[in-house]
Amino acid sequence: MDPARSTITVTQRGLGGSYELVERRADGSLVLRPERELLSEVLRETEGSVFRDEGFIAHLERVAATEDDLAADAAE
Repeated sequence: MDPARSTITVTQRGLGGSYELVERRADGSLVLRPERELLSEVLRETEGSVFRDEGFIAHLERVAATEDDLAADAAE
């Protein structure tokens, strides 16, 4: 892992997730880029969870943004 690389975790509804810090601006603002999670990690973290309403939508968006690291037969 690059020692200069920083990761920011945001918990705000609709924006939650891990982000890579790309730039620190002179005015104090940060430029962030979403960090890609592995699908296996999301599945392991949320196994057995029950999602409702906005939580379900947020979970689907999170899954859609993952990098699929599962073998074709493991998803079945």
